[in-house]
Amino acid sequence: MDDCFYIAFMLLFVVAATIQLIYVIFFSWKEPAIKKVKDFLPASIIICARNEAENLNRFLPSVLEQDYPPGKFEVIVVNDQSTDDSMTILEKFAAEYAQLRIVNIPVETIKDLPGKKYALQQGIRAARYDRVLLTDADCKPASDQWLKTMAGTPADIVLGYGAYEMSGGILNTFIRWETAHTCMQYASYARRGMTYMGVGRNLSYRKALSEDLENDAAFQEIYRNTPSGDDDLLVGKMARKDNVAFCLDPAAHTISLPQITWLAWWKQKTRHLSTGKYYPPKIKSLLGLYALSHSLYWLPGLFLLIGIIAHCQLPIAHFWILVLFFLRLALYWINAALWYRRLREKKLLLFYPLGDLGWALYNVFLSPYIFWKNRQAWK
Repeated sequence: MDDCFYIAFMLLFVVAATIQLIYVIFFSWKEPAIKKVKDFLPASIIICARNEAENLNRFLPSVLEQDYPPGKFEVIVVNDQSTDDSMTILEKFAAEYAQLRIVNIPVETIKDLPGKKYALQQGIRAARYDRVLLTDADCKPASDQWLKTMAGTPADIVLGYGAYEMSGGILNTFIRWETAHTCMQYASYARRGMTYMGVGRNLSYRKALSEDLENDAAFQEIYRNTPSGDDDLLVGKMARKDNVAFCLDPAAHTISLPQITWLAWWKQKTRHLSTGKYYPPKIKSLLGLYALSHSLYWLPGLFLLIGIIAHCQLPIAHFWILVLFFLRLALYWINAALWYRRLREKKLLLFYPLGDLGWALYNVFLSPYIFWKNRQAWK
């Protein structure tokens, strides 16, 4: 019985590692070939904020002071039923910056969309320009070239990178590891015409595309019953093979405040993952196969490695297990180094194996939230 169990683990590992070696080709780094538009296209930056007084005071000036011609951009902040000093701070900035416009949603408003979606809808409707650029109240652009770089990328949908601020501790390092890993996935899929998501803290698309979806009854049925994932649902529905680009230029990154406790991070991730079940079947299958093979590479793989070390033997089967294990790890590690260099993610390379193992466990525990859970609040 023990031999059968061991052989089953070996087969699981070999199949999973082989699948992972195929995916590393799929996820291999390739510099996007994008020609920038030289003209300054009019753009509306939209920020939805609920009780974000402190973050608005800290980060909004860096959005308002983008290096872009006056009259060519506006910043719309949707004050979503805030009960703190958000409105006072916004009015102060509005007196100083002509490009700031405030959309206020009173506390007593009865919404017909869950989560953040109602605020986003009001912001898009208020936008004067067809090109909208989304970010969050707890974000700051990495540079004053953020708007110029994102708006100058010629595509109906532009997927940007939303980094997290670097600080000490294993939680912060894993958050940044997972963020870069997620970017590797959605950018690689988009490059092959299979766009399924974007990050709402750094995302641009044409207003006309989202307006068209308001008349799509089947889409609205899902959209109205899913509190989070407005970025995933909208992008996945609007995207075609020829209308998406991704912009990973470091000048066009946004930088967000990360969660500082494991519990807060867990709540955030379970909320964000609630839209996974609505991805197209092909995308779900590919993402699911990658996650499953990733976990089956690490968990049986570690079991086999411990067994090999304990018995101090290296028959031919054990030799090939070691080759597969370290070959897969080395190729993903090298690929990650290329992504980190382009994304300007620091102090992640040495952490890579631990983050990769952590992601295997992450998938095991978070999978129920991908397929069944559906939280109804965004704040």
